[in-house]
Amino acid sequence: MKVESQQKLLDCNIKSKVKEQHSSYGEIPSLIKWTGSKRSQASRIAALVPEHNHYYEPFLGGGALLYLFARPRATGSDIYKPLVDFWIMVRDNSEYLIDNYYTQWGLLQESLPEYYYIVRERFNTTHQPEDLSFLMRTCVNGIVRFSKKGDFNNSFHLSRRGMLPDTYSSIVKDWSEKIREVDFICGDFETVVSQSKPGDFVYLDPPYAGNKQRYIGDLDISRFYGVLEDLNYRGVKWALSFDGARGKKTYDYSPPSDLYRRRENLTSGYSAVSKVLNGPIEEVNEALYLNY
Repeated sequence: MKVESQQKLLDCNIKSKVKEQHSSYGEIPSLIKWTGSKRSQASRIAALVPEHNHYYEPFLGGGALLYLFARPRATGSDIYKPLVDFWIMVRDNSEYLIDNYYTQWGLLQESLPEYYYIVRERFNTTHQPEDLSFLMRTCVNGIVRFSKKGDFNNSFHLSRRGMLPDTYSSIVKDWSEKIREVDFICGDFETVVSQSKPGDFVYLDPPYAGNKQRYIGDLDISRFYGVLEDLNYRGVKWALSFDGARGKKTYDYSPPSDLYRRRENLTSGYSAVSKVLNGPIEEVNEALYLNY
């Protein structure tokens, strides 16, 4: 980026007096916000993961667990292509992603909030990963949300102006180095985990059953349970973050008891989705199922 462009952004930053606050969950930097993120639980889940040869994460989202298990030939995958394209860009073209964010953040400061909606409309046509990243850093509470026809439809977060470019740059560089030998696949979870073998480990974090906002479509529960049964039959160890409770509301879709050996209860802080959609701030507890 040219020096004069960097100075322009610095001046804009100073004038706007932006003070973006980000919660910290230990060693895992927040690169792309994604509903259902396990940053607050990652270290506790990781402590329960056995030694393994190959790590698979077929519902990648924000990739909190991947950050801890990003060894050579680890596999991160998702059905949502723009998200997978974003992770590939972080790995292979991080400097372009950083420069693009500097530019877009500057344009946003000059045209608030109009520029956000220009990008949102463009993304719903082109599905460019750099635009997805920009939207997730500037939309209301970083909540990924889609309309019935599949368009991203969350609004601009009026009280924030996006992660500061220098912070974003540092986080992208950190992640890019971490995932440089990770394989990313856009594909169905069943197809991806069918490649796993005994000695491998699969971490699954699908959306709650009935939730159509996070991945546009719903999860086929019967097929999903069939995949878990197949992993058991082939001797592949797995952990599943699946159901839980938010405040007084329970999302109880416990898998059949013959599929897993134990269940752990993990607290993951407070629900941003609840705050935005329903008003009250509610504590979230989620279940972790293990087949070992």
